[in-house]
Amino acid sequence: MNRRLWKTSTAWMAPILQMTNLVQNFGSAIGPQVTRPFLGHNTDISINVDVNVTIQAPTDDEGLEPVQVAYLVLGALNIGMAIICTITCVSFSIDTGQCNSVWDVLSQDGDRYEDVELIISKNSNASLHSASEPLEADTQPKQVEACSRPGCILLTIMFLMFFMNAGRVIILMVLLYTYLYEYLGWSVYASTLLLTMFHLVRFVIGIISVPVARWVSPTKLMIIDLASLLISAVLMLVALDETIGNDSLTAVGVIFAAVGDANMLPTLITLAEEATLVVAWVMALFMSASGVSIMIAGPVAGVLLNASVVSFPAIILALVSAGILLFILYLVTLRRLNSSGSCS
Repeated sequence: MNRRLWKTSTAWMAPILQMTNLVQNFGSAIGPQVTRPFLGHNTDISINVDVNVTIQAPTDDEGLEPVQVAYLVLGALNIGMAIICTITCVSFSIDTGQCNSVWDVLSQDGDRYEDVELIISKNSNASLHSASEPLEADTQPKQVEACSRPGCILLTIMFLMFFMNAGRVIILMVLLYTYLYEYLGWSVYASTLLLTMFHLVRFVIGIISVPVARWVSPTKLMIIDLASLLISAVLMLVALDETIGNDSLTAVGVIFAAVGDANMLPTLITLAEEATLVVAWVMALFMSASGVSIMIAGPVAGVLLNASVVSFPAIILALVSAGILLFILYLVTLRRLNSSGSCS
């Protein structure tokens, strides 16, 4: 993403981030149906009238499993797309005169040389803008320096929020099918169908979020997301109760999870952008939090899920609850900084 985009106001940055997230949601939506043929099927063998024994369809011991082939194909496509995107970005930077070589792209300090007006002055002629379009000066919140003491406090809270969010995302993305198929006993068709619905709902909510993010603050979007995720975790946890639980509650809980997860990442970024300027190293800090969380949360959740099926919704509930507490702490801290005049 071009550096100039990060120097515009959060009012315009939010739809751009939501649109980028939307494309990823679309790929995730079609993924389960693409990979379903690689997952195999169960074969029912009737022994007599009263007893049916279900065994796995026989597979060859030699060569790769079909699901391994699917992962290899998707991995190769990811690598190829990364190469194409890198070449395109480098070529664009060189062709537009921003850089003269590949080394300039990697080493330049873009913030030093770019002349981009961040905020429209309040004294500017309002007639140049649409009546329905808010002025940048009116919508741009106060910000703190990332390296200052208040900035470090806010970045620490945001780091933890990114950490909790990435842990929850990797559990839903990677372990949801395993949870449904292996531990709840759903069929391959039912599991992939619900997984597809999960990603389709994320895609639809992402479409809605693109225009909505232009006018609705990230704080309000975050409240909706966290409330949806909390309801989701509670429903999936109640669904495991033998007296009142059923598969319908699990399905509804997964749909609520899709609503809350659809725009969480871009909302987190725009929320941080309201408090401090998200320059390259700040974004790298957020992405490192997500990476560390993915490396930790995935294996830990897998081990706990193997020990107890309740651990899947319980972990999600714990991560969402931690995210809610961090969000409240962030709002309280930001309010105190604004009241003390630390933000400028």
